[in-house]
Amino acid sequence: MFKLDNKEYDESKLNDKGKFSFTQLQSLGQKKNSVLSDLNNLEILISHYSDILKKELPKEEKEKKANNK
Repeated sequence: MFKLDNKEYDESKLNDKGKFSFTQLQSLGQKKNSVLSDLNNLEILISHYSDILKKELPKEEKEKKANNK
């Protein structure tokens, strides 16, 4: 059973084209979740390395940045 547009359907009753589309949608949903997970991990890594870089900036660059605020 699956839900589409707030209605439940039995996927075993679909014709071949419907079964193919159902399978494709399942696969695309899994890929979407994987991409979203990868994006989240990338955002975490970007933040992590940005923090490290900020700590490693030469002192004079940090002072200039602080004075410009």
